[in-house]
Amino acid sequence: MLPTPNVSPSVAAKFPPQVVDTLVELFGNDLHQWRFIVDLFCETAEQDLANLENAICGGEDAQIVEAAHRIVGSARMLGHQPIGDAARRIERAAQSIGPYQQRAQEMESALACLRALADQFRQQANACPWPDAPVVS
Repeated sequence: MLPTPNVSPSVAAKFPPQVVDTLVELFGNDLHQWRFIVDLFCETAEQDLANLENAICGGEDAQIVEAAHRIVGSARMLGHQPIGDAARRIERAAQSIGPYQQRAQEMESALACLRALADQFRQQANACPWPDAPVVS
């Protein structure tokens, strides 16, 4: 990805290129809006992941589909394809036919991948040199 004009390269470098492209398309170089959306995504993803994990533990396919679908939509709106794809794997497994235990193993594996991707993104966001972030000395 080439540097985007008027966007801080130190901020843009912290995120996957598709996410940067999406943020630029939606908000231009307004880093306050970028931060708001990134923070909102991180907060809602954490809650959605908790709901998803509870639904998988409870064996409730409809709740699994709903929680996974929320993550798919949020990730794709942000342009984070890997997070969306991992959540979609869970959604498909919950919608498939077969013994729950077998599908649960697939969902738990995909959940571990999804959680790792979400954690990585949150760490990138937290390490981002946002213009209004406090200076650590």
